[in-house]
Amino acid sequence: MTEQTGEQILDLLHTWTRSLVPDLAAFIEGLADLEPEIRPLIAEHIRDYDEMLPTLFMGDIARWVISVTHDSPDPATRLQPFFDRLEQGWGDGQNPVSDLIATSFVENVYDDPDVVTLLGPNLARYYRLYTRQDKIREDEKRPMPEVMKQILKKLGRR
Repeated sequence: MTEQTGEQILDLLHTWTRSLVPDLAAFIEGLADLEPEIRPLIAEHIRDYDEMLPTLFMGDIARWVISVTHDSPDPATRLQPFFDRLEQGWGDGQNPVSDLIATSFVENVYDDPDVVTLLGPNLARYYRLYTRQDKIREDEKRPMPEVMKQILKKLGRR
């Protein structure tokens, strides 16, 4: 790979990732509007990292949910609006928000059965795929983004 090819690949990735940020920002803002206890988590996260790092932040959210689940007398009722928002954010399961929810939330709570029982249908399906209890269906396979095809071509792999 030449230096020029490397720069072209970085430009493609940069353009692609810039398009992902607004959806993630809107999702996180929606969580803060939904749940007052999330606002201080956002402030602490930004104080610690000087920016919003969505994947790390969702790990903070996962720990908060685990805590609420174990400390609340009725966690299902207490967290229902939150889990409804995750289900809404999941959408078709093939978007930046669902990626964030899958890899930074579900994969952080998968080993806590008390939380797993609270997952809505989309998150529960991902949980079953992640824990290999189910197999992925053909309609759940994600098409490769065009930018990735271009990068593979530049790398000589397509």
